[in-house]
Amino acid sequence: MSVTIFISCLLVITVAGGEVLPDEFQRQFDVMIMAKFDQLEAKVRDQEIQLKTARDEILSLKTKVQQLEPVLEENAKTKSRSVDGNPIVAHKAMAATSSALFVPRTCHEARESGLPEFKESGMYWIDPDGLKIGDGAIYVYCNMTTGATSVGHDSEATIDIPKCSPAGCYSRPIVYNGGSLKQMKALAEISADCHQTIQVNCLGGPFTVKGIDYAWWTDVSDNKQNFWSGSDESDHTCQCGIENNCVRSDLECNCDANVAVPLSDNGNITLKGVLPVTKLNFGQINHNGGSHTLGKFTCSGKPTYAFYPSSCADLWRIGYTLNGLYPVRGSKRVEFIYCDFSLGQNVQQETIGYADVKTQAVEFYVQRSDEYSSTTPSVIPFNVKILNEGGAMDMVSGIFTVPKTGTYLFDFSGISNPVDGVFSVVFNVNDEKKASTLADDPGQFTMNLPSIWHLAKGDTVKLTITSGILYSDDKNGPLVHFTGILLEEDIFEP
Repeated sequence: MSVTIFISCLLVITVAGGEVLPDEFQRQFDVMIMAKFDQLEAKVRDQEIQLKTARDEILSLKTKVQQLEPVLEENAKTKSRSVDGNPIVAHKAMAATSSALFVPRTCHEARESGLPEFKESGMYWIDPDGLKIGDGAIYVYCNMTTGATSVGHDSEATIDIPKCSPAGCYSRPIVYNGGSLKQMKALAEISADCHQTIQVNCLGGPFTVKGIDYAWWTDVSDNKQNFWSGSDESDHTCQCGIENNCVRSDLECNCDANVAVPLSDNGNITLKGVLPVTKLNFGQINHNGGSHTLGKFTCSGKPTYAFYPSSCADLWRIGYTLNGLYPVRGSKRVEFIYCDFSLGQNVQQETIGYADVKTQAVEFYVQRSDEYSSTTPSVIPFNVKILNEGGAMDMVSGIFTVPKTGTYLFDFSGISNPVDGVFSVVFNVNDEKKASTLADDPGQFTMNLPSIWHLAKGDTVKLTITSGILYSDDKNGPLVHFTGILLEEDIFEP
């Protein structure tokens, strides 16, 4: 706009004056116009570059979407076919399929990830048994302040219990929101704590009377349970029984009073291995007015695992889901196992073998370069060190002190004095005779004493001479040899 105004004004001046502009003024005018055009041209080029970059980015995004769409659609169809009548399965499949997406196993894991999309508390997809293995992802409520995972169900509201007489005559199956029991069990396994609250309002209708159960709940493994609070499945009790404040001191639950008076029992079941509750049963209900309310299945935290996993199941709990070979803790040493994680927590395991792992090398080779004899049984000392890795062999005393529990190989060889021809050496562990060698034929001068022993840390090994003369001389070099090596270490001691 400024260029146009300038030209218009200039034209007015030129016309009004009735004369041609001076050459110098015309030259300055031309320079100014060209500068303005250069500036405009630069701006246009810059805009063109930005537009081209934006077009390239849009094209790249379209390509990625086109590549992902067939995979997600096909997986959604497969998941939908596997669970009839579930309207959220297709969405669940798309949420859990793409390897480009991070689908946490628990809300605790989502919170610990630090990703901005998991900042606020709310509903999220998680996949407790592992992404793309086992069952599909489930839709849960995540408390991002505490990291707790809560799975809802169809019996969270207060539900009336109708009158009926036989034990367990009223039955209420619990249907969890889009979650299989397999996923519920997986969530419990990889969480530090799980709990589920329950409240029962009763007007009569006892739980257990004189050892007979009229009411119970069914756990995740389809077992009947009659404890209504705490973590002791062998003890029929409610919260009032734990706190010793039931309406009758001789009872563990208020409802067990079995009176036509409104009473209630509250409980918080914390034994995670049996949760969640899958069915509620009540019986001997002679009055209307009873009801039950079951809380969400809630898990939190991450369990503390042993430093060394000992199975494929341990590896799965930690978070491994890729099939393959893994080193794990065996009974005494490191073992190799093959893990098939395709079934989630029902992981298949096959033992392949063990790994030769040692925390340190233990091996020695010592010699004696001169003659040695004794009139009484005595330990053979050595004066030439070829090798003493680990420093466990004391050459002066001739005693080897075991530094690591495990299996050791020893070998002794020597030669007796040719004149004597009698030779006896004893192998001792902790001063106890374990093996010996004897040469009593005048024509027999050399003797070997190989042996393999499983020894504990702190055990002592020594060789004693009981008769004869161990022969060595400077001319022939050392003729007495003693070697030892740690073959297999017990990495994991009982």
